[in-house]
Amino acid sequence: MKANKMKIILSIVLLTGIFLFVLSPEENIKACLKGLIVWATALVPALLPFFFFTKLLSQLGVVTAISQYLAKWTSKLFHTSGISAYIYCMSILSGYPMGAKLTADYYTMELIDRGQAHRITTFTSTSGPLFIIGTVGIGMFQDIKIGIIVLLSHFIGAICNGIIYRNYMYSPQTTLTQSTVPQTEKNVLEESMLSTIQSMLVIGGYVALFFTIITMLNNYHILTPIQLFLKTLLDLFHLPTGIAYGISNGMIEITRGCLDLVGTTRNTAIACITLSGIISFGGLSVACQALTFLRKFRIKVSFFFLQKTTHAIFSMCVCAILLFLL
Repeated sequence: MKANKMKIILSIVLLTGIFLFVLSPEENIKACLKGLIVWATALVPALLPFFFFTKLLSQLGVVTAISQYLAKWTSKLFHTSGISAYIYCMSILSGYPMGAKLTADYYTMELIDRGQAHRITTFTSTSGPLFIIGTVGIGMFQDIKIGIIVLLSHFIGAICNGIIYRNYMYSPQTTLTQSTVPQTEKNVLEESMLSTIQSMLVIGGYVALFFTIITMLNNYHILTPIQLFLKTLLDLFHLPTGIAYGISNGMIEITRGCLDLVGTTRNTAIACITLSGIISFGGLSVACQALTFLRKFRIKVSFFFLQKTTHAIFSMCVCAILLFLL
C-alpha cells in the first residue's frame, strides 16, 4: 500500500515536471544546455584526467598498498576494516560519487557487511580536489586560497563525521574482515577509460537535468519560500542575503549553487563557509547519483541525508576555525 502511494506521488511529480517544461520549452532547453556547457567546460577538463589516472592507480595496486597501511587507523577511528581506507583514498582523489560506488561494489562482493557499508558511507562521500580547487576555487572564484581552505574543511569534516557514526550498526562481536582489494584486471587502459567515460556521462546527465529543474523551480517561484526564509535568517545575523540563492540552488545541484555564489559576496570568509556547507551536503543531484549505488545495501534515504547534513555542519565549523587560525 505504501509503495503504491509512493508511485502515485512520484508519477504526479514527474507529470508536473513535464508540464512545467512544456510551458517554457525554450528557457528550459537553454538551462539544460547551460548545464551541459558547465559540465563540458568546467567539470570534464578538471575531472576526466583525474578519474582516469586514479582508476589506473587503483588497478595497479598503488592505493591498495596505502589502504593496507591505514587499516589500523580505520579500525580505531571508524570501526571499519582496512578496505574503508582504500575507499576513502579513492573518494578524496576522485570525488562524487566514487565513494558510494566503491562502497556498494565491495558490499556486493561481500568484502564488507551492511553495517560497515553504512559507517563507511559517512566519511567517504566526498568531492575531489580538482573540483574544489580547480573548478570552484580557480575556475569560478579566481582564488586558489578559497579552494584550499574549502578542500581542507571538507576532508576534515568528513573524518569528524565518520567518527560520530563509528558505533552506528556496530557490534563489538563482529569480526572485521581484513580483505584486500581485488588484483589488477586485464587490459587496464581500456577498463580505466571505459569506467572514466561512463562516470563522466552519468555526472553530465545529472548536472544538465538538475540545472533544468532549478530553472523551473525558480521560474515558478517554488523555491521562493525557502529563499525568503534564508534571507530573513541571514539578515538576522547581518550576513549578505544574496547568498540565499546559492544556498537554495546548491541544495539541489552543487555546481549551480557554487556558480550562484560568485559575485554575491566579497567576504572571503563567508564565501568559504558557505561553499563548505554546499559541497559537503552535496545536493539532490549528488544524492541521486550516490543512492543509485547505495541502494544495493538498502541504505535508508533518511540516514543518508542525516549524515550529509552533519558532514556539512562539521565542514562549516572546521572552515570557520581554519579562517580564524590563518
